Amino acid sequence: MKSIVKNVSWDVALQSHKCKRNIKHTIAKGDRRLKVKEGRNESHYCMQCAETILKNGLSKVNTLIGDI
Repeated sequence: MKSIVKNVSWDVALQSHKCKRNIKHTIAKGDRRLKVKEGRNESHYCMQCAETILKNGLSKVNTLIGDI
C-alpha cells in the first residue's frame, strides 16, 4: 500500500538540542519530539512546531482529497 506519510514518527530526545524549525525552541532530554526522516537525514521538531507541521500537512491532504 502506498503512503505519502512514510518517514514520520515520534521519539524521545536522548539529549537537549534545538528544534529544526525554530532554533528558539529547545527540546529537553526526555521530551517527545517529531522525527522526520528525509533520505539519510533526520530532522527533529518540538511539540509546538510538530503540531503546526502536522496541521498544515493535514490541511493539504484534505484539500487534495476534496479535489478528487
